Amino acid sequence: MKIEFKSGAFQELRRAPGVIADLDRRARRVQKAAEADGGKYVTGSRQGASRPQGRWRASVVTADYKARKSNAKNHTLIRALDSAR
Repeated sequence: MKIEFKSGAFQELRRAPGVIADLDRRARRVQKAAEADGGKYVTGSRQGASRPQGRWRASVVTADYKARKSNAKNHTLIRALDSAR
């Protein structure tokens, strides 16, 4: 058996609407879990550089002073990561 991979197929898969939607849903769950501790958090989503993978990534960051302070003291974002599963 011989397996042949198409070089651009993996990047197409990473850009698939279903993959992007799943990552965005996970980021929103982390955002909501983090906001329960107080403060405002925002999500972002974009494709990384194509050297070599070009993976799509979603992120959650602090958006105000209260969130920054809470995250620094309580590691709010790290604790909220489990909600993305």
